[in-house]
Amino acid sequence: MLPLLILLILTSAAGQSQSQTSTETSSYPPKEFMTSMADRMELLLLDRELISNLVQYAEELQEKVDVLQRCAKAMQIPLEDSKGREEEYLSNPLHSFQLIRHMHEDWRHLEKFMRQTVGQDQISFLKNKATKFPSVEETEEATEAIYRIILTYNVEPADLVKGLIDGMHYNSSISAIDCFSLGTVFFHFGEYENAAQFLQYSLDLVKPEYYSVNHVLEFESSEVIRLLARCSVELDMVEDARRILMGHRDLAEHSERLLNFYTHTRHVPASWEEKPFLPLEFIQICRSSHQNKPSRLHCRYNATTTPFLRLAPLRMEELSLDPYIVVYHNVLSDAEIAEVERVIEPFLKRIGRYGEMENSMSPSKRRTGLTGPHRDDYMHVSGAPVIERVHRHIRDMTGLFMNEHQMIKYGLGGHCDHHYDFLNASYPSTHAMGDRMATVLFYLNDVKHGGSTVFTHLQLKVPSERGKVLFWYNMRGETHDLDRRTVHGSCPVIDGTKKILSCFINELDQMFIQLTYRPGNRHSENIKEWH
Repeated sequence: MLPLLILLILTSAAGQSQSQTSTETSSYPPKEFMTSMADRMELLLLDRELISNLVQYAEELQEKVDVLQRCAKAMQIPLEDSKGREEEYLSNPLHSFQLIRHMHEDWRHLEKFMRQTVGQDQISFLKNKATKFPSVEETEEATEAIYRIILTYNVEPADLVKGLIDGMHYNSSISAIDCFSLGTVFFHFGEYENAAQFLQYSLDLVKPEYYSVNHVLEFESSEVIRLLARCSVELDMVEDARRILMGHRDLAEHSERLLNFYTHTRHVPASWEEKPFLPLEFIQICRSSHQNKPSRLHCRYNATTTPFLRLAPLRMEELSLDPYIVVYHNVLSDAEIAEVERVIEPFLKRIGRYGEMENSMSPSKRRTGLTGPHRDDYMHVSGAPVIERVHRHIRDMTGLFMNEHQMIKYGLGGHCDHHYDFLNASYPSTHAMGDRMATVLFYLNDVKHGGSTVFTHLQLKVPSERGKVLFWYNMRGETHDLDRRTVHGSCPVIDGTKKILSCFINELDQMFIQLTYRPGNRHSENIKEWH
């Protein structure tokens, strides 16, 4: 599904869903429009149903209009005959009889016909289907997903309008209302220059023949103009704001009052907790223009870590020696990937963060997708064999033991801000299991566009490819000093979904194969990283 089409579907449907009650929505299982192609397909099919329903409604209205027009035409015939000779016309007894009867009977019947409701079945159909529309929060999530894509891949508004994203052309475009939604989210995050560009495109895309349609959809140019003027004020361009307001006939007489309000009531951008943290050094690596620096590292077969590899060596590609980062190719078979998805995917839940209220969770802005579970306890017993095979594959690749894993699924615009995988004693579990000394990422599918894993410090980008495994150490080998060069993140997904199995190798699980008590520098400073 094209990302722009997804935004169009979500934003157009959400306007109808704002009035739905919790009672109405509780009868349906929650949808995951951002990560589930099936849920988006269901939404697209629903949109087709609703358009067909709208056409039927318009046809019924047109039938009534046609009847009324025929009635008016029939009634006009005697009036045309009497024009200019009214007294002669009324002296005819038949004409007088017809007029009296017509005025007494026909108009009463016409009033009754005009009062008849039309399209009630279609209205009821729309009302019943409204419970399946995306919520306001889901629509905001879709808009913010496109915001992350625009910001990360440096998409110019002119290119987005034409469907051009990061060097790829999507057979799609966005409407004036879509541009207004994007301008609004940029304004909310305090990025006024970008907001102004999208708001200007919103005005440019409005076509006169669609004025009536925009009015029905409660999209008014005056609202765009006011926000555009406010962007100019926030950029300290008051004269530009005045010119913008004066150019709109409905706002011109109120321009000074609005300017005074905007000047003395400055906009407060969203706090850092409410927006993704996408530093320039991270997003530049995500872009298609970035190419990893050529190196003299090699690809080779690993046949030495365990005896089994002598029979079936693994193809290994070295990406970095310090810190140590390698990729293994074709580790999991298609059958194993399908089985991993079968046993874990039903337990995936929205990634959240704790809110101000006790035990309250809200969607995370720093990592957007689904995740779960960290351990095997929640899975059905039938999933044990494939998880055991995953453990064995990790043992073959690394020579280390693992018992902590999580599946992560990223959808449209899904990303993970750059972070460290070591916990630095910030979690109680580190006292029992030690810290995360290494990470193993299994890529479970191909991502069509976007979704690469990026190591910011190393300027290294690893595309998401099915069957590939990425392995690195989070600590230095001899000292177990925390290696801050391993800071990494996941670029926003543009097209498709990204599914990975993230596995963490803890220090104390290796107590029988290597020295485990090496505190290193983990307590030398208070590192507050999220994971």
